[in-house]
Amino acid sequence: MADVPKGLLEAIADLEKLFIVDQAKLKQITDHFVGELQKGLDKDGSNIPMNPTWVMGYPTGDEQGSFLALDMGGTNLRVCEILLPEEKGEFDIIQSKYKMPEELKTGNAEELWEYVADCLQQFIEYHHEDEELEALPLGFTFSYPATQDYIDHGVLQRWTKGFDIDGVEGHDVVLQFEEALKKKVSSVASPFVLL
Repeated sequence: MADVPKGLLEAIADLEKLFIVDQAKLKQITDHFVGELQKGLDKDGSNIPMNPTWVMGYPTGDEQGSFLALDMGGTNLRVCEILLPEEKGEFDIIQSKYKMPEELKTGNAEELWEYVADCLQQFIEYHHEDEELEALPLGFTFSYPATQDYIDHGVLQRWTKGFDIDGVEGHDVVLQFEEALKKKVSSVASPFVLL
């Protein structure tokens, strides 16, 4: 950097200082964040909703079989099949990613769940063409604030991530999705787990 003008080096050093967080400030930020999380646990309507979930146990490592996983984020929908063989700790995963169409983000509930069910059906058809499948358990990661009273039930509190779909807020997303699944996909066990 011998050929860089001194004034430019000083300007870069000044910019770098803007991104340095000292220990005291970092502690203050962390304490504030933890406080906001606690408020979310203590009362409804806080800045960071903390919603209890109903996962009452952890995997033992002895699970075996095929399991479906669905992750509905803001940009993509991921569908995975996880294969757990007899060998403890081993697994194989098959996955596909589907883009969430922009027009779907402001559509209606029926269009949303039909699209998700279609993607799941496409995944099953592509990876299990001409196979007779038993009903596979499904875990559904619904990455939006939802009130869960039990593991296969979740009422959407509000949309985030640019979504504003009519007919979903205030309703159980599991029931809505199950209705679409009944029409499109026969290889999914019901009820499933909402995460």
